[in-house]
Amino acid sequence: MRNSIFYLALTGLVCTQSVLAAEQRTNMTPTATHSVNQQALDTYSLNSDNIQQQKNREQAQRWGLTETEWQRYLEIKNYERSYWSPNLDPLTTLGVEAKTDAERRRYAELLAKKEYERVEKELAFQRAYDQAFQRLYPNQLPFEVEPHVSQATGRIYYFTRLDDCEKCETDIHRILTYANNKTPIDIYVVGSSGNDEAIRKWATKHHIDPAKVKSRQITLNHDSGYWLRNGNGKMPVAFQVQGDGQWQSIIY
Repeated sequence: MRNSIFYLALTGLVCTQSVLAAEQRTNMTPTATHSVNQQALDTYSLNSDNIQQQKNREQAQRWGLTETEWQRYLEIKNYERSYWSPNLDPLTTLGVEAKTDAERRRYAELLAKKEYERVEKELAFQRAYDQAFQRLYPNQLPFEVEPHVSQATGRIYYFTRLDDCEKCETDIHRILTYANNKTPIDIYVVGSSGNDEAIRKWATKHHIDPAKVKSRQITLNHDSGYWLRNGNGKMPVAFQVQGDGQWQSIIY
């Protein structure tokens, strides 16, 4: 009998403690959950900030800039320049918005070095390409396909068609005369459907000098939408890149 009473008392005590523990857990769950969630959000936010700071630091180093200068570039890019010249590189952006002559000279020097490195790399690859092309296709006109329009100041970008453009047949000689063997010209053919051979025949027909193509004084390219974005429906049409990276329509 005593054992039974003791067992019942012990069982009741255990049940009571379980109920109290459950109530405590129930009462603490919202606060505890909020605390855990907030901690997770804070950790995520901190990690995101650290990752972004690291990216900014790496980008600044690539362009020879301090983190402060990179932040200024991002600020400039998000305001007027986002409308005037959204595709300007960081050094040109900072240079045209420089507050002092010393700043302007610094960014100009950094850009000159950066451009020199870029051109050296491109020329090295171009030499390798020319050698490969001459070896593989010794009797063909070199054909240059640009993956994107470069922003080299002074270059002429000329848009024309292969067919259905009577003016295009005579205009090419005018633009070449305008360039006068001094200004590099990139010829973009609209509606070529990626047909390299058609452009080679067009170039031969219009007496495009293979030596100038080889030296990149003239490049031949399929247009991939640049005319649609910049040509305003005019055909043929030519542009020249200005110092701030903007395309200026030219009369020739």
